[in-house]
Amino acid sequence: MTVTPLARPHPGPAVPTVSTRHVTHRPATPEEFLLGTVVPGDCRFTLSDELPRAELPFEDGGRWTHDLHYVTEAMHSVARLAATRYLRVPARRPLKVARATVNLDTTVASRRVGQSGHATTDLRLRRTVSQAGVTGLDCDATVFMQGVRYATGTLSVELPGQPDGGAPAAVHDRPRPPVRTGLRPRPAQVGRFDQSNVVLSDPRFGPDSQLTADFLPDPDNPVFDPALNERACPMLLVEATRQAAVLAACELRGFTPAYCLTVRWSGQFPPGIGRGAPLSCRTVPGPVFRDSLGRPAVDFEITLLSGPTPTGTIGTTLVLDC
Repeated sequence: MTVTPLARPHPGPAVPTVSTRHVTHRPATPEEFLLGTVVPGDCRFTLSDELPRAELPFEDGGRWTHDLHYVTEAMHSVARLAATRYLRVPARRPLKVARATVNLDTTVASRRVGQSGHATTDLRLRRTVSQAGVTGLDCDATVFMQGVRYATGTLSVELPGQPDGGAPAAVHDRPRPPVRTGLRPRPAQVGRFDQSNVVLSDPRFGPDSQLTADFLPDPDNPVFDPALNERACPMLLVEATRQAAVLAACELRGFTPAYCLTVRWSGQFPPGIGRGAPLSCRTVPGPVFRDSLGRPAVDFEITLLSGPTPTGTIGTTLVLDC
């Protein structure tokens, strides 16, 4: 059993934090125990963490519950640790996310209180090899907050290989894309407080009850800069589609942004999406229904677009959690 301290990533200037997180590798075979490596079967890890309050980038708008990004960030952090320490993938090479899902089991466990709490995430990683010979990792996670099961998630990443012709240029050395401009919604319209965390631009509502919007993160927000944050692209996908669903729910279904809670997010897209051409999304809400707790809810079908070309699909569910 190996216990590893793991710092919470803070893009840009360091943010003081009092929390310490630890990852415990729980070997299931003699090979894992003796060699300190991962094996072709399942490898199990446990992430022990203090519940985040203000240090995560998107904790500015979660009025009632901890942010959806906590689950995806936990899975990505452990996948990165396993890739770097056990599979010898250089830390500067970004993992390419190809698929991710998050399902919230309950919101009671994540209600915010004035004191700190504790979260435990049980993770199971499997090394995979595609038909094209690309090595990857599949991750399953179960998150417990204050001892109560809160969410489950899955994550599939491709591990970067060594290209011919030497080492690739570091992410930090790549030129930044040209700055684009556009009209962003107000933070309150997408369930945020900080304008720099609004990542949608030029929302257009069609006559057939659909919303189309461009992805346009603030160029001065280090959270979305791949040179400073390895998770910039997947974070943008999750956050932009969440904001699009909130905006559509409020404008087309009468929901209130401050009480919109994402309880399901499931996406599949090409690995490395978001590192090339600018993206947009087309969001189509379904009818309003009531979930098992009696809350108004809406399912959304979201199509990711690179120009006019569809490049991925997202399914998400919002509830009005008053």
